[in-house]
Amino acid sequence: MRLNLLLEELARKEIFGNTDAVDIQGIVYDPLRVKPGYLYVAINMYTQLDKIEIPDGHDVVHDAVRSGAVAVVLEKDMELPDSVIKIIVPNSRFALARLANKFYDFPSRAIHMIGITGTNGKTTTTHIVESIFKRHHRTGLIGTLYYKINGRIYQSKDTTPEPPDLQEIFTRMKNEQVDYCTMEVSSHGIELFRVDGIRYRVAVFTNLTQDHLDFHKTMEQYRQTKMKLFKWLSNDDYAVINIDDPSAHYFIDATESRVLTYGLKNHADLTVKDIEMTIKGMEFTLVTPAGTVRVKPKLVGKFNIYNILAAVGVAVSQGIDLETIKEGLEDSIRVSGRFEIVDKGQPFSVVVDYAHTPDGIENVLNLARELKPNRIITVFGCGGDRDKEKRPIMGKIVSEFSDYFVITADNPRNEDPVEIAQQIRAGVTHHRYAEIIDRRKAIEHAIKMAQPGDIIMLIGKGHETTQTLKHETIHFNDVEVAQEILTNVMS
Repeated sequence: MRLNLLLEELARKEIFGNTDAVDIQGIVYDPLRVKPGYLYVAINMYTQLDKIEIPDGHDVVHDAVRSGAVAVVLEKDMELPDSVIKIIVPNSRFALARLANKFYDFPSRAIHMIGITGTNGKTTTTHIVESIFKRHHRTGLIGTLYYKINGRIYQSKDTTPEPPDLQEIFTRMKNEQVDYCTMEVSSHGIELFRVDGIRYRVAVFTNLTQDHLDFHKTMEQYRQTKMKLFKWLSNDDYAVINIDDPSAHYFIDATESRVLTYGLKNHADLTVKDIEMTIKGMEFTLVTPAGTVRVKPKLVGKFNIYNILAAVGVAVSQGIDLETIKEGLEDSIRVSGRFEIVDKGQPFSVVVDYAHTPDGIENVLNLARELKPNRIITVFGCGGDRDKEKRPIMGKIVSEFSDYFVITADNPRNEDPVEIAQQIRAGVTHHRYAEIIDRRKAIEHAIKMAQPGDIIMLIGKGHETTQTLKHETIHFNDVEVAQEILTNVMS
């Protein structure tokens, strides 16, 4: 695309150089991806292909130029070769989003977009939505684990990808005639303009609990960011909202769209009754504006009832019939690292879960308690370079809900894992625990001390296949590690 036509998307800009004859072959924010003829946009804090976090893309502009960038977008001027066109903008992230939409010709407009936001439940809810819709539609999914196009899985590195990555995914979906795409919309994705320019037809609010305060600073700012998704909806769209969450009314008041509520405690458009639950699944009567039906989902836990209701709300808003909804809910919906059972024939249970917020941890440990184990043994830590305030809160919850626990490393990143453990200990209410910073040794300690009927909860990393340390990123997956240790112990 001609650069002069591309730049028409930016109202505020200062251009240094002649853009008329320059043809842009691609748009990137990472110098590692630059090819000759590309436009490089310098943004703050992003993750490179090799998992290294770059605080400021302006520091690596010269790397992009050496790789062949013919034009660069900057927030501050700097010396560059005369052959390179410079575009100075007030906000390069905003510019990146606008330029990426324009370059790929707004592909999301050809798809019915479903955005799911909230602190917990986004990943599972997207998978339930996909399970329902794929019976009669071509579907896409974008989220924490990967992205999917018509059932095929592709790896991605962000819950909400950066704009060029996202628009490329939408282009592939458009080319494969995807009808509906359900995607996780993180608060970072909203605040950093990653989802700018996307036309959502349905938005879902799952819940709001403490998380990401290292980024948003206050819960009010966190909530205001998520509310933007609902402000973007038109009166022809739908908002599906968890009415049991204390913040529900903020989201209802924020939108001009039609609203469907779901919940278990307060009066709602969608709810369930006559619940029966086991470790293998649950059964209940689903109550919706379209009627009632008895369903037997293979998911477990009250928090998954909320996720199911959210997905059903999306389906009902789009006119999906109850029989199709029932089929989708009763299919095998496996979400990696979400209450994932590791079974090597041992006489106790091992469960891996991604819970990494106070509310998420309380939910999964409550579920563990409902299964009536002999003891609950929990292995957990807290991520470095993230919200420090939740560390003692998580320590308190784990100690109150566990018979024994092990404090270990999560992804310490640039922080000292020993100091993180110390902050966790500030909330601990009893002394039946160990502190083993090496996560593999911590998991091994829990497994070797387990007795018949116990349940071991490996919390925090879930599906992740790496562990980010101060100077390196290593391969690490809780499920794989638990399987290896169980194999050795049981042999």
